[in-house]
Amino acid sequence: MRALTLILASSDRSRASCAIGLAAAQAALGTASRLHIDAPAISLLADSALVAALEEAAALGVAVSLCPTGLADAAIDPPPVPEAERYGLVTLLAELEDDARLLVI
Repeated sequence: MRALTLILASSDRSRASCAIGLAAAQAALGTASRLHIDAPAISLLADSALVAALEEAAALGVAVSLCPTGLADAAIDPPPVPEAERYGLVTLLAELEDDARLLVI
């Protein structure tokens, strides 16, 4: 199965929950899964239930990344998901494999 990369680009809680669930399901199937939280969605890190879901997804093997500009703008340091990497869309896209699936939610 091809790797899945999801970009959470909205601060909508329902979309975030869906993105986390999709990423976790992909990881549970044993396939590479990445969830990038872009600047407009960084405010969701204030939701403890979503942070708990992110931590559970990371424990399943989901690679979580956070937009550093969004973190700085929201004055979130350190981020509540310690295993998350910090990088932006340019790095994210540069690291995608040629056959990866990319979804923007």
